[in-house]
Amino acid sequence: MAKKVLGKGLGAIITTSPTPVSDFEKVLLQDKERIVDIPINAIMPNPDQPRVHFDAAEIAGLAQSIHHVGLLQPIIVRKQGEEYFIVAGERRWRACKLLGKPTIKAIVMNTTEEQNLTLALIENIQRTNLDPIEEAKAYKMLATRFKLKQSEIADRVGKDRATVANIMRLLNLPEHMQEALQDGRINVGHAKLLLGVSGDEQEALFDRIIHQGLSVRDVEKAIAEVPKSSGKKKKKAKDAHIRKLEEELISYLGTRVEIRHSGGKGRIEISFYSLDDFERIVSLIKGDR
Repeated sequence: MAKKVLGKGLGAIITTSPTPVSDFEKVLLQDKERIVDIPINAIMPNPDQPRVHFDAAEIAGLAQSIHHVGLLQPIIVRKQGEEYFIVAGERRWRACKLLGKPTIKAIVMNTTEEQNLTLALIENIQRTNLDPIEEAKAYKMLATRFKLKQSEIADRVGKDRATVANIMRLLNLPEHMQEALQDGRINVGHAKLLLGVSGDEQEALFDRIIHQGLSVRDVEKAIAEVPKSSGKKKKKAKDAHIRKLEEELISYLGTRVEIRHSGGKGRIEISFYSLDDFERIVSLIKGDR
């Protein structure tokens, strides 16, 4: 009877809950018979692992900890033929390999491809944050390969839909801007604002961020100051309060916003660049979670 409850709990955690993998492992560890020693060379990294870079110093530190106090939590693997593939615990596996250990304690589980990738995502997001581009690529894989909607991805990783949509939009940046985000030359705030412009304007703004060290606030001001059309007469400078509101809306919505105001009335123009972008903006305005 106890095993039936355990199985039901695992199914719920794997498929629908944003519960961290650490909690999932605690449930597995209730059944000590499932922990086995597996030859470390028989274990392969997860081919769907969204993390691309592992910090060597961090792995070395973890290896030192395991050397002194032992492996506190087994890794989780799935078996395929004679090989095992990591579902959760790749950092621990790498640390044990670094120590030259012949075997590692593991829990062997059966899981579908979708569940496997979802678990790896949750582990990485909860324990050691993916960089924004790695995270965006992982979400895109869930969306394209497994046909999951953004709301379903959000449920599985424990984030709201608007956050997932904003992260996925980062892949719309040119490759060299994505690389700048990954290596820390720009931050997510910069990237969101760059997505609100395009073409030569986007490239010029990116160049200024890199070479002039513009802050996110500076970029908001620069976007708000760019005239929407050069074919019309030069307009009177906007009221400082209106410009401040534009900057706040640009920052919040991650796209170009223009407030046209005259005689106590006016309109707000919000730019979008695809249907997904439109849905993302509407979701932010409505406050959907």
